[in-house]
Amino acid sequence: MNNAVVLPLTAEQELVITSDNSGTIGEKPHDAVQTSNAVVGHFGCRVAVMECLATGGDVRAVVIQNFTDDKAWHDYKYGVMQILNELGLNNLPITGSSESNFTSLQSGLGLTVIGTRLMTTKSNSLIGKDFAVIGTPLVGNEVLEQPYRIAPLWLFQRLCRFESVTALLPVGSKGITAEWRGWTERLDDLSSEVDLEKSAGPATCFLIAYDKGNEEKISELAGSFFHRLVPVGL
Repeated sequence: MNNAVVLPLTAEQELVITSDNSGTIGEKPHDAVQTSNAVVGHFGCRVAVMECLATGGDVRAVVIQNFTDDKAWHDYKYGVMQILNELGLNNLPITGSSESNFTSLQSGLGLTVIGTRLMTTKSNSLIGKDFAVIGTPLVGNEVLEQPYRIAPLWLFQRLCRFESVTALLPVGSKGITAEWRGWTERLDDLSSEVDLEKSAGPATCFLIAYDKGNEEKISELAGSFFHRLVPVGL
């Protein structure tokens, strides 16, 4: 189930709020995964942006909660700007705050995306639809070592706009099966060529529901990232 909060804003628009966080990932000696703060900011923003886009929202602003230290702010912001630039959203406001009173042993980042959407969004009914996984579930150091298996953000954006794609859902730490069951409210077992129980970390893959008969076009667009997801009835 998408983690977005959607609230009335005007007579024609709704407010969309999405978020992501990471802990013990970064540049500090005690971090469990060692990588640059820019990479952490990049993937945190990626997840929150994908969840906003999946609801039909347009990103309007990004809020960074930096628990690491003052000097990490610039790199977190740089990672966020990479995502916004990739989507052509170069001039959006980025705000937030940093913990500067106390020093932590490990890195921590919270990130919130503020968006809006029109009241009249397309139907996202999942009844009678086919399903697929786009990308591969990866977590921890796998994200750094296998970037070629991560679903590209441009592809997610394209599929959000693809007429025959009914709905999309970024996959997180719960894994594909848990996310799909919460999304569809079904208890079917699932079959696919990717690991269905593994954490997908920072949304390295996502689910799509699409109209029957349109798989060839979607598969052609997604290429090697496309993995059919087949419910197996109880």
